[in-house]
Amino acid sequence: MNVKRYFARTAREAMARVRAELGEDAIVLKNRPVDGGVEILALAGAELEEGGDLAAAAPTPVRDAPAAPLQGRETRSTPANAPAMSTVHFENYVRERQQRRLADEQEGRNDSASRGASLQALAPAIDPPPPTLAPLALRPIDEDERIAVHGAPSARDDRVVPDERIAREDRIAREDRIDAQRLMAELREMRGALSDQLESLSWFEGVRRRPGQSRMLRRLLQAGFSPSLARTLANHLPADFGEGDAERWLREALVRNLRIDSPEQTIFDAGGTYALLGPTGVGKTTTAAKIAAQFALKHGAQSVGLITADVYRIGAQDQLRTFGRLLGVPVHVAHDVSTLADFLQMYMNRKLVLIDTAGVAQRDERVGELLAALSSAQVRKVLVLNAASQAEMIDETIEAYQGRNAAGVVLSKVDEAVRLGGALDCLIRHRLTLQGVANGQRVPEDWHRPEPRMLVERALSGGASQPSASFAFEEAELAMLLAAGQRTVAQRAREARHV
Repeated sequence: MNVKRYFARTAREAMARVRAELGEDAIVLKNRPVDGGVEILALAGAELEEGGDLAAAAPTPVRDAPAAPLQGRETRSTPANAPAMSTVHFENYVRERQQRRLADEQEGRNDSASRGASLQALAPAIDPPPPTLAPLALRPIDEDERIAVHGAPSARDDRVVPDERIAREDRIAREDRIDAQRLMAELREMRGALSDQLESLSWFEGVRRRPGQSRMLRRLLQAGFSPSLARTLANHLPADFGEGDAERWLREALVRNLRIDSPEQTIFDAGGTYALLGPTGVGKTTTAAKIAAQFALKHGAQSVGLITADVYRIGAQDQLRTFGRLLGVPVHVAHDVSTLADFLQMYMNRKLVLIDTAGVAQRDERVGELLAALSSAQVRKVLVLNAASQAEMIDETIEAYQGRNAAGVVLSKVDEAVRLGGALDCLIRHRLTLQGVANGQRVPEDWHRPEPRMLVERALSGGASQPSASFAFEEAELAMLLAAGQRTVAQRAREARHV
């Protein structure tokens, strides 16, 4: 016999291939699920009818352990002592099958039912095969067989299965890529952390070997300077300097980096139109009165013009009007941009015009609106900073008010600052020009031209009072602070490179 093997993804496809090649009379000898689909062993029906020397082609009895039967279907097994099938028996079977087919055709029976009955008659004559090798009639696959082979039925067509497999493989590959990216990010983070630790240890060990650097760092941090500026100055300190030379070098370095226009005069002495900007409470109104008073003493009250744009704070206009009456200078209120433009046109002949603006916190969204309202080329902006504020707040104020684009900076309330280093640090790092210093409430006595040497001395010595011992750094705390600062700088540098 010519037994043929058919493999397909589903039992339906395999049966279709059997019918297409062997015809409707094909005999199914075996079907079983295999990896990736279903396997069917089939035989053409014509080969059974031809007879011939079939004994040699008869399948060898299978004596291995029988395979597990299909779920949902009873399996008939033959007796163990059944005689082997001979040629005579097979010929008799063929004749009987032909006679039964003629009878079935006459009676209008179904061909598939006839083949099933004839195959059942053949079963006792064959050595007992495994249950799955029992000959099967060619008939549609029932639901129980389909579930046993393929599992539970699906609402979607079988053609979707390859798409699902591709989608599943794509999803697994995408998840693998995400996991790999996360792993690489963690490894980079670990490498960066280790690198920062090693750099910090190496840098601080170098500082320990140079006592002058260590003393300078402690001095600057205690005075309120930022770790960033302190590290920069310490790194530039000559290695062969003693304590006295290092002290003089530090003072000169700070004085050189604190910018001023001229020690003899400021931009206000030359005249012009200036708007004083800054958060609430930094002393803009008092500073405007001090500048106007000193200018009026030299050039007369008729050369000064005062405008207030502070329409938010209660009593702000009254405060400036009071100063104006004392100086003999009228004060005008600008409620909007157009009114401000009219007053500026009216004061074209005045040598000095000062605009007192509303106090807006550095994180307020109205800062942008205020800067836009004063965007006229005629008006120059001056930022007023409170020296007694935290260094972080001063730094934020400079960024929010675009201090680098301003004509200069006025440092107010210097007398209230316990540590002046933070304010000077911000001026040095942002390279701002200092135009004046206010250190009290008296008008105009407490207004001074900037003197860098005096301010540096005041910052390093602490003035009349020293900071509380609670805020002093110990050696271990200094090491941790500097190491953390070093890691922050390195992290920002790495982020900038990735961007």
